[in-house]
Amino acid sequence: MPSKIFYLEHAYTDLETILDHIAKDSPSRAVEYLEFLKNGISKLSNFPYLGVMCKRKHIRRECRVLIIENYLVFYKTNESSKTIIIGRVLHRSINYKTKKLF
Repeated sequence: MPSKIFYLEHAYTDLETILDHIAKDSPSRAVEYLEFLKNGISKLSNFPYLGVMCKRKHIRRECRVLIIENYLVFYKTNESSKTIIIGRVLHRSINYKTKKLF
């Protein structure tokens, strides 16, 4: 049974920021790219361990990171409830170690 994916408020804000940034140059491209990101994230429903452990990115938290092009998707899995919590979606150039991830 696939896992359900939930986005925390910070993740929604991150996606809106990405959309706004791209839309400055091309509104249609922004919508396409947002769908591309959401499609990549949706793969976690069937493959919750697709990303690498945060510890491999030198983050001292129990989480995972899915890399989609230039973006890092920080998430947690819960086996018992079959859920995936998306904490943040950040551009790779951002110092994610100083950001609140969850």
